[in-house]
Amino acid sequence: MQLAFILCLILIVQYLLSLYQIKQYKIKIDKIVSGYKGEDGYFMFSGMTRGKLKHGAIAVLVVDSNYIIHECHLLKGMSVLTKFKPIEKYKGRHVGEIVSSINDEIPIKGKSKLPSNSKALLQASENALLTIAKKKVSLGV
Repeated sequence: MQLAFILCLILIVQYLLSLYQIKQYKIKIDKIVSGYKGEDGYFMFSGMTRGKLKHGAIAVLVVDSNYIIHECHLLKGMSVLTKFKPIEKYKGRHVGEIVSSINDEIPIKGKSKLPSNSKALLQASENALLTIAKKKVSLGV
């Protein structure tokens, strides 16, 4: 009986912490989006990786139509209390540079050995390249 009570309590705490994490994620995304509201030519992309026993990561990129990164934020860790941190080293750089630098690591480490933050950044960057290219093709630019 006590074991069932403890397990139920753990599930309730996990649920509440998940709600907190979702709320913090939404607040951060809304803050990023509000900085570009009403402006054309900016796109937001995200990439996510989950680890089974390792920490996961979420990367958020704001990229313009010329593939230049205006903002890069990364959330990584196992705790629901982790927060997005800005990554300044990619600001002002071409999104293809992230793809290139991470792809250069793959032959050395192997894709499965890449850190979760690199995988999330790679996913967001590839999404940016493909989506903006498709948009340009459909518009005939």
